[in-house]
Amino acid sequence: MKIKNLKNGFEKLTIAKARIIAHSIGDGSVYQSNHDYNIKYEVKDIESLNSFEKDMLSTYGLRLTKGFKNSGITGKPIPFLRLRSKLVYEDLLQYATYNSKDWSIKNVLLNSSKEIKREFLKAFFDDEGSIVPQGKKGIIKLYSINKEGLQQIQKMLLEFDIDSQLGSGYGAKRNVYALLIKDLDKFDKEVGFNLKRKQDKLNHLK
Repeated sequence: MKIKNLKNGFEKLTIAKARIIAHSIGDGSVYQSNHDYNIKYEVKDIESLNSFEKDMLSTYGLRLTKGFKNSGITGKPIPFLRLRSKLVYEDLLQYATYNSKDWSIKNVLLNSSKEIKREFLKAFFDDEGSIVPQGKKGIIKLYSINKEGLQQIQKMLLEFDIDSQLGSGYGAKRNVYALLIKDLDKFDKEVGFNLKRKQDKLNHLK
């Protein structure tokens, strides 16, 4: 496999890399297959895809390939971006693990600046967060089958004085957990969304 040289300074943990890490945990994947080292991001929101592509180029200096994969639920094609790079794979593993069942955030990210963690949370909630009406306002729900991972997110939110409750029993198999955030004004002020359609909904329901 040909080794692709990375952009000078790629080792630094920047806000762009924080978004890459969050998206790779959320709707992405970082995995090894045969002799390939893969980074893949699959999401229907073109805005998020464009952001991921821009962040990967600015961080690592590498261009991604594009494609489509049919949804296992709707059968409709979902666009994805993919990069094959051992160096990027190894770099991303310094900050987190990425398996959907047991992803985990590592200390180098947990101990980073609030600016870095804010951008990580924004991107993670872009992928995994939902805003739904409840009463006269709304509530934010962040879903995952990984309870321990959500507890890490919960602790990170507390650094921004954002309270959340951990609920269980969601999903068809009742094996999904959710972080519930009721103070939408606080979330909007301290974190918010990068994804416009979700930020617009937050503005409407808070």
